[in-house]
Amino acid sequence: MRILKQSMALVALGSLLVVAPSAAQKAGTSPFKWYVGGQGGVTSFRTNAGGRELMPVAGGHILITAKRTGLLLSVDQGFGSDEVTQTLYEIRDNNDATVQSGVSNWTFQGIRRYSAVLMAYPVRNANIQPFVGLGVGIAHTTGNSAGPFADGSIESDLSSSGFGTAVAGLEFRVGPLSAFGQYQITTKQGFKQVTNELQGGFKRIDFGEWTMGANHTITGGLRLSLGSAREKGGSGGY
Repeated sequence: MRILKQSMALVALGSLLVVAPSAAQKAGTSPFKWYVGGQGGVTSFRTNAGGRELMPVAGGHILITAKRTGLLLSVDQGFGSDEVTQTLYEIRDNNDATVQSGVSNWTFQGIRRYSAVLMAYPVRNANIQPFVGLGVGIAHTTGNSAGPFADGSIESDLSSSGFGTAVAGLEFRVGPLSAFGQYQITTKQGFKQVTNELQGGFKRIDFGEWTMGANHTITGGLRLSLGSAREKGGSGGY
């Protein structure tokens, strides 16, 4: 419910800001343009130890548009404080027999996501333009606790994984400046396993999922046009 209220607030803000531009201005994001910008908002995720959590996020992006499509490259950093999760471990001997097993509790400070999304702009009008997108990305935790090893490398390896993502939102423009609000869903991180050799002929296997279910993110931001994304005289495109 909290995320829904924030989404409605972003849409309301967008509606207020687009009243000002004159009808003579070109609608929506311009085709064949480069844009650079920043965004901020909140992400929601669920760990198997701490339950559903909200974390503020901020980041930057580059958008390259064609006529009705675009490519969005973005990075987002979440800023938390001692977010708790847990994974499992086993210690095995040379014969691959388990001699010890248990639960590893560890914490992290943030989540970083890198995304590449193919965008589509199905509708254009004088004031506001909706968009949708599908893509992929890579996510990992930041500020990991020491956990089972002093350098936190096990936690870093367990939390690094790819994801699929979908995006939907609204965009409006005043001259070269565009503002937008969007909702993004990413697939869960999935099962990971990391093996490390120990002294005495033993090895430690850490495995599990540090998040449960999909992650949800709501952001709003601004982007600035850097000029044409094609040579003069070019034609075609989608």
